Amino acid sequence: MTMQVIVSILFFLLDIVSLTLCSWYLVSLMPSNKYAVRKHGRLRILRAAAWSGYAALTVLLPNLGHNDFLTMAVLSVYYILTGYLLYHRDKAGILYQLGFLFFMYATQVISIMAAARLYAVFSLEQITYVYTMIMLKAGFLLITIFVFRILIQKRFVSVQPRFKLRGMLLVPVISMILIFWFTVSADVFFMRFGYEWLIVYCALVLVINLYCFYFWYDVSKVQELKYKLKLTQQQNELTHQFYADLEENYAKSRKVIHDIRNHLQMLEQSQKFAESQGYFEDVHQMLNALGMTYYTDNRMLNIILNDKLKSLRQEQVTCQLRGVQLDFLSEMDTTTIFANLLDNALEAAEGTENFELELWGEQIQDFCVIKLSNTTGGTYMPGLSEKAGHEGIGLENVQNAVEKYHGTLQTGQNGQTFFVTLMFPDNS
Repeated sequence: MTMQVIVSILFFLLDIVSLTLCSWYLVSLMPSNKYAVRKHGRLRILRAAAWSGYAALTVLLPNLGHNDFLTMAVLSVYYILTGYLLYHRDKAGILYQLGFLFFMYATQVISIMAAARLYAVFSLEQITYVYTMIMLKAGFLLITIFVFRILIQKRFVSVQPRFKLRGMLLVPVISMILIFWFTVSADVFFMRFGYEWLIVYCALVLVINLYCFYFWYDVSKVQELKYKLKLTQQQNELTHQFYADLEENYAKSRKVIHDIRNHLQMLEQSQKFAESQGYFEDVHQMLNALGMTYYTDNRMLNIILNDKLKSLRQEQVTCQLRGVQLDFLSEMDTTTIFANLLDNALEAAEGTENFELELWGEQIQDFCVIKLSNTTGGTYMPGLSEKAGHEGIGLENVQNAVEKYHGTLQTGQNGQTFFVTLMFPDNS
């Protein structure tokens, strides 16, 4: 086997492998790929077989039918089905695959035309023209997959139920059809003005598709934020309704407790046996446990504190909020702020020995300052969504609610104590 044959085989393998690997790498980047079903032991075998078939089709189809349109159609359908059935199962994933297919076909046309131009200008040999074309195709494929990697990892947005994707799917499909028909029907134009105009045409179509993708990302991102805001509002409304119902139950309980105390006092007066006194004291303690502790003048905040702190012992809680005016906060925002902060604090209490929670507030000049601190066994790291320092997604909701009143939120950790400080300007 001569060296030229070996080099030709290597370039042929480079063409097939680069196309197959880039196609595989794109679908493996899909975020929804993390949630693909992995319980089937044959999934990896199916994927390997699918990509082997994809590589075989890229070789066989151009040589069997000699029909570029048929080759494009079959490879596109095969590729989309492979990604959808074995990887992402997502509408947005289909859009990314179609975009990649269009970019792949467009860059291949550009590579062929650019190699033909170099062949004519520098009088290259036929084999050199083929090698140049393959190198350009592989290079453009790497650039394409790099661009899509950035798009998927940095700007990926999920498709919400009401967001229409059908129109966007037509953009790369129509673009591929236009490039194909323009290629096969514009021989007279190319012979007169040169084939480099096809490169310009493909580049313009690529720019249009990039702009459409960018526009879709922005619209989809806005839709996602609206959907997230709607869910947050629904969650806040449900939480607020829960505490409203809880307050009503407390009010009913106080009436019942008041009547029971009156009956117990009458029984105590009529009871003559000293050994029964311990029984009445136990009943009074049980009734005290059913009542509400008075933490603050704010009615809604007092209900939240009673509900959240009931799992802690009295010596674990220090609360100094009496006299602090929080009436400028709506009940909904009071629930959002303090329910989330206390939930995060109680999350840190799990598995922590000698847990302590302190909540105090005071009026400092023209500002109302609220500080919540608790012991934690973890290390606080800003920006993490895990509960390492008990920071969770709830802090984002708290931040949004605080900013409505032109307030500020500060978080930090001092040793094994995590703290959150809220500061509201006066007359918020």
